[in-house]
Amino acid sequence: METPKYVIVQEWIKSEINKGTYKDGDKMLSENELMEKFNFSRQTIRLAISKLENEGFLEKIKGSGTYIKIRNNNFIKETRNIGVIITYLDEYIFPEIIKGIENVLSNNNYNITLGITYNKVEKETSILNSMVNKKVDGIIVEGTKSAIPNPNKEIYEQFKKTIPCVFINGCYPDLDIPLCAMNDVEGGYTATKYLIDHGHKKIGACFKSDDMPGHKRYEGFMNAMHRQAIPVNEKNIHWYTTEDLEYMFKGDADSILLRRFEGCTAIICYNDQMALNMIRFMERNNIKPFEDISIIGFDNSTLSKFLDLTSVNHAKYNLGELAAESLIKQIKTGERSDIKLKAEIVERSSVRTLKDNNDIPLYKI
Repeated sequence: METPKYVIVQEWIKSEINKGTYKDGDKMLSENELMEKFNFSRQTIRLAISKLENEGFLEKIKGSGTYIKIRNNNFIKETRNIGVIITYLDEYIFPEIIKGIENVLSNNNYNITLGITYNKVEKETSILNSMVNKKVDGIIVEGTKSAIPNPNKEIYEQFKKTIPCVFINGCYPDLDIPLCAMNDVEGGYTATKYLIDHGHKKIGACFKSDDMPGHKRYEGFMNAMHRQAIPVNEKNIHWYTTEDLEYMFKGDADSILLRRFEGCTAIICYNDQMALNMIRFMERNNIKPFEDISIIGFDNSTLSKFLDLTSVNHAKYNLGELAAESLIKQIKTGERSDIKLKAEIVERSSVRTLKDNNDIPLYKI
């Protein structure tokens, strides 16, 4: 898509400030001089100046002209570095997301400053403070434990005043920062409706409670059940946190999980990794995965292909690209908008079609 003319003017002025051609208090070229330089209309020049005024780069003084205003706008010289903060790096869907981000940023001559939080709030705090000190031109963030109150809110509030930000996968609900993510409500609905269409009514679910995608997928699950007038048994919904993974699915809590999902013909898992944990749990307890109980995951990862698991897709590489493109647009024009990607089922063999709910043996404790 062709760059708007007013953006070309904006970028030239910012570039001249960045190079030191214009310093704080210097007089900017007049409207007529800018019209002649770019061969653009007066309306285009005025729009560019107006937007730079709003951003705090220029100040119009009636009867005198337009002046550079750097002192009070926290102008930061371009570093050509973008901060990327993500929960994990070298496993699951994260390498593809990073590759997508890196492709777009490198094509636009930006470098990546990478931080990994391992979904730990204190680690996120430390990385954010480091990004402030490094004076990056923008940040792309996968929020840590995005469904719980965010102790880093003040840091993000300071960031967004001067540095463009984009969240990926999940965002903190009380921050006005754009999000690029899968449509997780749609994903939860699609997965549930798929099971219903295959004859399942006694559907259990396993969702992550401390990350926002888990809440959105639960919302979609509930919407589908209610729309089909199927009663939801809250006993069959298991919520877990990041820390629970260290013990909940290693065998010690099997008796809890057996009670949780007793009577279910199918289980929706928060992601493909959780589906793998569920398969191992079933096998330990003489339950046949996919046969006794159908399973659906999320993310359509390499793991789902290995398991032959039906899964809701995740755009991965494309999501990374779109997030990086969104950030660059924000840097250049100030334009900010959310991006939601369509969720679709990728069918494999993990869902059995039932003629009725007595079609398969349900395990009993």
